[in-house]
Amino acid sequence: MKRFLPIFIILLTAVFSTLAAEQGAALDFALSRHDFGTIAEDGGAVCQKFAFTNKANKPIVILDVTGGCSCTKAKFERQPVLPSKGGEIEICFDPMNQPEGSFFRKIVITTSVSRQTISISGSITPRKKSIEEQYPLILGGALRIEQNYHSFGYVEHGKAIGSSFGIINTSDTPLTITLIASQESGHLSLHYPKTLAPHQSGVIDFGYNLAAECNKYGTLQDILYIDINSTRSPYPLIINGIAIDNRKINTDKEWQKIQLSENFIKFGTSKHSNKAVSRHITVSNIGLEPLIIRAIECDNKAFSAALVGKSVVDSDSESLIEVRFNPSTADFGAVVGSIMIITNDPQQPSKRLKVTAIVEK
Repeated sequence: MKRFLPIFIILLTAVFSTLAAEQGAALDFALSRHDFGTIAEDGGAVCQKFAFTNKANKPIVILDVTGGCSCTKAKFERQPVLPSKGGEIEICFDPMNQPEGSFFRKIVITTSVSRQTISISGSITPRKKSIEEQYPLILGGALRIEQNYHSFGYVEHGKAIGSSFGIINTSDTPLTITLIASQESGHLSLHYPKTLAPHQSGVIDFGYNLAAECNKYGTLQDILYIDINSTRSPYPLIINGIAIDNRKINTDKEWQKIQLSENFIKFGTSKHSNKAVSRHITVSNIGLEPLIIRAIECDNKAFSAALVGKSVVDSDSESLIEVRFNPSTADFGAVVGSIMIITNDPQQPSKRLKVTAIVEK
């Protein structure tokens, strides 16, 4: 009896495979892809009809047709389609407020027996945007800006990195502009127009350029306010990044690799009057080159962290970081923070350790 079991399984698998293949090809589309070519963003929706035939041996109902975003709409009938009979699905794509350039949308068709896909594609040429769309944020008075926040992510030593904010004077009178720093990293370069004529646009250029031998590691943050005709803007410009080693120097296959003994520390519940408590985290180097712990930062004043072991960790060696929690400096309730450890690991230059606690009266 047992020897017939494998044969039965093979036959059963073949039957299900045949059924699946039949279901997968239940709707036979004369056209499964359509390229709209180049279309204008403000030219209105474009539509294409996809005709199909029911190749199954039973009626099929189209249950849903989805295109992945609100820009794609579908029109179809939910009436049963008899075997050998046909129907159509109309797909309309609205390019308004969609990104410039090529687009591709996969359309998923769910029927009573299977799921199938068709697709549309094309390229969008952008419309001319209004001043309000190009510069959505009002800094004060008549000065508008594209955005007021930029994060560079990693900023490597020996590599200049830059970006810009576009600004415009929307008034009929000149504007004088002065940038005042409220928080400085000491490494930000900044260039901007001191005056803007009526309806003139300009650019605030900024960037970081850390020397190869620079000893700055960790968070770079600059917060700047703009004085417009001697009136302070209520919105600051915020620029930040994380300073790390030049990773090109460390691309050898035998690089250093950081590993933490744990990635989440729970200090549990403490009274507000309790003394500070601490935990130790082991930092291991599982790579073949020396791991250098460059900096340790904490984003919540209730927590602190300090290196109590060696800063240079050889291959297959360890070091220690002490993480402390002081409940008297925290608000009541849940307290959440993170510890950021900066090393010369080229794959994980920053490693974050989450810390939590609960403070009671």
